[in-house]
Amino acid sequence: MTRRKDAAVTQVQLPQENGREKVRIMVLGSPEGVESIVKSLHKLRFAEMKEWSNPLPTGRGGEVMRILTKIVRQDFS
Repeated sequence: MTRRKDAAVTQVQLPQENGREKVRIMVLGSPEGVESIVKSLHKLRFAEMKEWSNPLPTGRGGEVMRILTKIVRQDFS
């Protein structure tokens, strides 16, 4: 099986405020698969369902993505 590289990895410096930063988590796949992951993460108490974006088209047939933004505290120890 050959893996295909779909996107280049880019490093960017994101703004931080008071030692906190925004981290975005994206789930891509079929609408059913994405919904399954979002529900599983909710059951694990990782995120509320309403915290995720609505399904967004990716431009690939039958594929959507949902985005979750979390605020994390930087540990400087």
